[in-house]
Amino acid sequence: MSDQPDPILAKPVDLCCLKGSIHTGEATGTIEEIEGVPTYVAKPNADTANGNVLLYFPDAFGLHINSFLMMDAFASCGYLVLGVDYFLGDAVTKYSKTPLSDPSFDFEAWKNRHLEATEEVAARWVKGVQSKFESLSGTKFACVGYCWGARFVCSQLSQGGICKVGAIAHPSFMKESHVVSIRAPLFLSAPNTDALFAPEQRNRTAELMTSGETPFSVQVFSHVGHGFASRAYLTKPYEKWAKEQCFKSFVEWFDLWLAEA
Repeated sequence: MSDQPDPILAKPVDLCCLKGSIHTGEATGTIEEIEGVPTYVAKPNADTANGNVLLYFPDAFGLHINSFLMMDAFASCGYLVLGVDYFLGDAVTKYSKTPLSDPSFDFEAWKNRHLEATEEVAARWVKGVQSKFESLSGTKFACVGYCWGARFVCSQLSQGGICKVGAIAHPSFMKESHVVSIRAPLFLSAPNTDALFAPEQRNRTAELMTSGETPFSVQVFSHVGHGFASRAYLTKPYEKWAKEQCFKSFVEWFDLWLAEA
């Protein structure tokens, strides 16, 4: 084990990760299992399918209606989307839809229970995804992660990962080692003010990416908080716009670099 310090860029999940709105809508995907891990599968229409696979790493709310609708939207843009339940049915939403104000929910205990466990589940799941889909002619992998999912995107963009391009929104649990290992194009979207990902750390992330040759882009929105890209209040026009702009930017980034890969 290295004795070198590994400074934190995005802090561990905190109460801000429990804020936001639960959306409404009708999910169109299905739940399947890959290597024993529940997986939400959103399929594109045959006439718009681009032949590529998008790995979706959710926030602490796990696989629920917000992430279902987001994955369905990515599928409508041509991607076969696979969302991992690395909490194995034990996401925050199992306990409460209003965890921030629910005194019966022990967030710290939940966080500690899943920090390392999700690493093992995600690694097993990715291997299963690769085995199942990489043999398809011309298939390329992209990945997207929200909050808890950030470090998994970094891993899949590293030398040992399977993805050609990735995107992260409002990260948590992200260290310098995660960023310096990235070898494929990264898009990062964040609020200007975020208790977990302060401007100094955001600038440091850009500095680390600049020191290498890997393409990257950083998108910053004012007047939104941590979680805006996945749990925005859709009744607030600016929050809704920021969420949609983030989504649009991610899709354009994936399309650009997968065409080059």
